Amino acid sequence: MVATGQIKVGHSMLVLIAILIVVGSLGAWRVSPLYSLKSTFKLAGAFLLLVAVILGAERGIFSKPVSHSPIAQAILGFVAFLVISIGASVGIVRITDKHVAQLPSSVKLVTLHRHKIYKWIFRLTVYLLVSAAAALVLPSPWTWAPMAVGGFVLMVCGPMLGLAFMMARRNDRGMTAVITNPWVHWQYTPEQWKAWVTKELAWERATETQWSWKTALIFDLFCAGLFALGVLFNGGITGENLAIFSGLCGLMVLLTLILYWVVRTHPGRRSRQLLAASPEAYFGDEGMFCDGAYMQWILSGRYLLEAKLQSDPAACVVLVFESFNGSTSVKITKRIPIPEDRAADLAILQQKIDVSCSTASVHLVSHSV
Repeated sequence: MVATGQIKVGHSMLVLIAILIVVGSLGAWRVSPLYSLKSTFKLAGAFLLLVAVILGAERGIFSKPVSHSPIAQAILGFVAFLVISIGASVGIVRITDKHVAQLPSSVKLVTLHRHKIYKWIFRLTVYLLVSAAAALVLPSPWTWAPMAVGGFVLMVCGPMLGLAFMMARRNDRGMTAVITNPWVHWQYTPEQWKAWVTKELAWERATETQWSWKTALIFDLFCAGLFALGVLFNGGITGENLAIFSGLCGLMVLLTLILYWVVRTHPGRRSRQLLAASPEAYFGDEGMFCDGAYMQWILSGRYLLEAKLQSDPAACVVLVFESFNGSTSVKITKRIPIPEDRAADLAILQQKIDVSCSTASVHLVSHSV
């Protein structure tokens, strides 16, 4: 009965989290260029359907056929969560971002974005296999640990990867459309590209947030306090509790060191990434592609906010995108160098971006200021 009660509490918490996410996303959706009253009503209907499906799933899981088996209830609840999460994510995207680039059947799609998702699917699979192997070799009292962590990772990453793959395929279609039929295509010599990468990295270093050991230490101490409270109220054998507490604290220290390594080595990785990118830029109906990254002009959660010229440190087109994550947003800045003999293309970009992104502020030629 206790296990069943815990499962019910867990499901209720998931429902509450889902509601909070939906409420937090309403503000972002309201200011999106894709916002419409019709789509909002569709989202409301989808949300009500989602609530009905969740309630129906809970009723089925906790009904008499499986009520005698907490393990069966947990497995069914886990599977239901994955199916409902992936289905809800895909359904919402089809409502809010229904536009998909149309391409001739003879055109071969690029695989840049899907290839990245394939890597993460492979990593997740390997991790789950390692967790399963650990559960088989560990003593029975500790079997739950790798299974619980592996299940949690799958529960979080499964829906995310499902949605990510769907968006990756759309991005690959959009990128293919831009490359095969661009408004403007700029190319650079290896020397020009290397000089631009040096300037771009200098700008990024000047604006990025610096690592703070003080902040990391405060966060680790806060987590250690939470671990101590958990162990204190857990009861059990003192030696086991101390081992658990030490292990969790050690894990936090390890994660902090890994994060520091990631931050410390980011400039080098970023430099290699930019130098390895194809020295060219594309602008088209769906978006733009430069330095190995594709950005679509308009998505429900990310869209072009501003397009302007910049002459320092070098002449370039500056594109500012606003990206929403729930109720918060960040601005993403992309700088594309202008070849010396292609200044006339700015008038084309001014006209085309004005039409494609009616809510964006576009100032690429002098007469538009």
